[in-house]
Amino acid sequence: MIIKLKDEPMQVIKKLNHHNFRAYLVGGSLRDYLLGNTPQDFDIATDAKPEDVMRLFEKVIPTGINHGTVTVIINDVKIEVTTFRIEKEYQNHRWPSVEFTDSLYEDLKRRDFTINAMAYHPDEGLIDYFNGLDDLKNRIVRCVGNPQERFFEDALRILRCIRFAAQLNFSIDTMTFQGVVLLKDLLKKISMERINTELSKILKSKNPLYGIQLLYESGVGEVVIQEYERIYKFLHSTKFDLIPFSLKIPAFFAALRDAKKVETLMRKLRFDRKNIALAITLCNYLNSEYSTEYLVRKIFFEEEKAEEIIIALSILNKDDTMVELFNKLRVKNRLVKKEDVKIKGEDLLELGLKGKEIGNVLQMVYEYILYNPEKNNRKDILDFVNSHLKKGKN
Repeated sequence: MIIKLKDEPMQVIKKLNHHNFRAYLVGGSLRDYLLGNTPQDFDIATDAKPEDVMRLFEKVIPTGINHGTVTVIINDVKIEVTTFRIEKEYQNHRWPSVEFTDSLYEDLKRRDFTINAMAYHPDEGLIDYFNGLDDLKNRIVRCVGNPQERFFEDALRILRCIRFAAQLNFSIDTMTFQGVVLLKDLLKKISMERINTELSKILKSKNPLYGIQLLYESGVGEVVIQEYERIYKFLHSTKFDLIPFSLKIPAFFAALRDAKKVETLMRKLRFDRKNIALAITLCNYLNSEYSTEYLVRKIFFEEEKAEEIIIALSILNKDDTMVELFNKLRVKNRLVKKEDVKIKGEDLLELGLKGKEIGNVLQMVYEYILYNPEKNNRKDILDFVNSHLKKGKN
């Protein structure tokens, strides 16, 4: 089997070989090549020690030097170079003590899944001790060796297993899935940041609904999120995969339909403010009792991601009416953005309004334009404001 490697990782392999070190492309980058995809990041395993790699290459960052990893940068391409290693005595089902080895077999043997435990060298070809290529062809995620041992060593692999299945649309080997179910509670020992990373990758994968289903069927979801069953029951019959990419995470949590719970849960799982705010926004719209037309107008008026939010809400509600209405109103030019309203606070200041009164009148103007987009010009708005002010005096 011949793989045409990108020039930068080839340079690293050749240079290490030139100095009598062995070097192989491994891990996700090799898996991507074998699947016909172009890797963005590259992983190379070598018998060279980190200090050897740092001596041989001009631009090197000691990213994980204690575990044998340094990052070589060539033409802005990052290549992680890691010394062959054996992992022993895992602490807290996550952190191993590392011992360097000269054996490529031992290095590949300690990896998580067969599809990640292959190596490639331009001269030697594919090295596949654990039948990873067959699993890749048969679209199976399978642990290297005993699944329970792999998951007991590093509990995060339980989530990674589901993540790879969702990203690649692969099935999970029966024994591997049994290991996931049996040892899922070990995830309670994993940091929220790590769980966040894997959960986010599942939700942003090409097949998030499949991942959501696997999390439910394995019981892993409930270990990570106490209210998981509620989320799953809301989402499982939707076309969640079609939700816009930037709203996948917020939409998942909005399925709880309880803004306070959503905020508490997402904070606990260390999500950023932007995703939390979007989840709360979606949650509030899901619970809204406005008419569909008013809601469409309001979302378009107020939200930066208006179209994406409308699509997400339609999918979550299993109702295309909102999208159809949005398209109809847009074609008829019946939608306005708040920033496009032809009057500002300073205009009201010139009319003699002050303080809270300006905010109150502006809010009335916004409501007026929401329903009467054709009136979005200075004259009609000022006529509306003056009429309101006269009524107030009377």
